[in-house]
Amino acid sequence: MRINALIAAHNEAEHVAGVVAGLLAFGLNRVLVVDDASTDGTGDAARAAGAEVLRLEPGQGGGKGQVLRAGIRHLAGEPFDWYLFIDGDGQHDPADLRKFLDHLAAHPDAHFLIGSRLQERHKIPPKRWNTNALGSWTLGRIAGVRWEDSQSGYRMIRRDVVDRLDLRSNGFAIEMEMAMKASDWRLNWAHIPIRAIYHPGPPRSHFRGVLDTWLIAWFSLQC
Repeated sequence: MRINALIAAHNEAEHVAGVVAGLLAFGLNRVLVVDDASTDGTGDAARAAGAEVLRLEPGQGGGKGQVLRAGIRHLAGEPFDWYLFIDGDGQHDPADLRKFLDHLAAHPDAHFLIGSRLQERHKIPPKRWNTNALGSWTLGRIAGVRWEDSQSGYRMIRRDVVDRLDLRSNGFAIEMEMAMKASDWRLNWAHIPIRAIYHPGPPRSHFRGVLDTWLIAWFSLQC
């Protein structure tokens, strides 16, 4: 099973190396960090940890959707089986990949695995969790699929599924766009329990709570 990891990162020099090192321990096919015009040495830190780095200059990126779509285009020309998506901010534990792999060993017919922080929701800021839960429930009802954590940035998707998605969104809506478009097909979905990690200090998330949730819902309904 050939897995290509795609890590979106913007000014994450403090955390990205740990994410890369944790994934490389699993012997993945490729680990690609897409550096979204960082100014803090994110690309250098990722490269030193062993990742391949694709840098987007100012004006090329500017949103998670553009970053992931650039990474997908970069990886598209080679044979592999799975995309692994994970954020570079250290809020997901790369060691949890073992749970994804264990699920696939038991359920090789799976297509779309989403990391779920449901068991650790007490660690997630209430406003962030509430908007996530509302979006997951509302769009899940429309799509006919039950999602526990639709905005999770930790997921594995079969390469042939991603290749059919025709992704277009620029911001955080891309994760929900993936799920909404894939819900039109007869796929085997799975929720994989993962840790919820929030670092000490002021919140650094680029996610804008209610505004981004509204944009995610609106864009997902249009796609």
